[in-house]
Amino acid sequence: MYKLYIEKDVTTKELFYKVINDLGIKDSLIYNEYGKPYFENSNLFFNMSSSGCYTVLAISNKEVGVDIERITMNDSVIDRICTDEEKKIIKNADDFTIMWTKKESYVKWLGIGLSYGLKNVDTLKIKGFKVIKKDDYYISVYEN
Repeated sequence: MYKLYIEKDVTTKELFYKVINDLGIKDSLIYNEYGKPYFENSNLFFNMSSSGCYTVLAISNKEVGVDIERITMNDSVIDRICTDEEKKIIKNADDFTIMWTKKESYVKWLGIGLSYGLKNVDTLKIKGFKVIKKDDYYISVYEN
């Protein structure tokens, strides 16, 4: 199970070091071939995201992906990132932002970055997303 840290007006680096210091984690970081960081000798996994004034960090005993975005609607992106079925359920900025954060959190969970292609992530078929609204932002966490 993951623990989510949400901070306002801090950088990802500041939040990362605050959390690992609070948890007493001393492990070095290593990176996979796509640049995703891992703790070298630990069974803990983490992922981070930031948008506007918020930074989030999810830490877990298994792979985890997290994304935060300010609520927005971007019609020009929908055709590039959504399946036909997903397009049918996007009615407003909330729907779009939730879909976007789910897709991003999933590819971050995979650890292969955006090269996977967000259109290949069908959020209607993938279960296990946790979506949180914070002010005018949505946070999606994926852990499986």
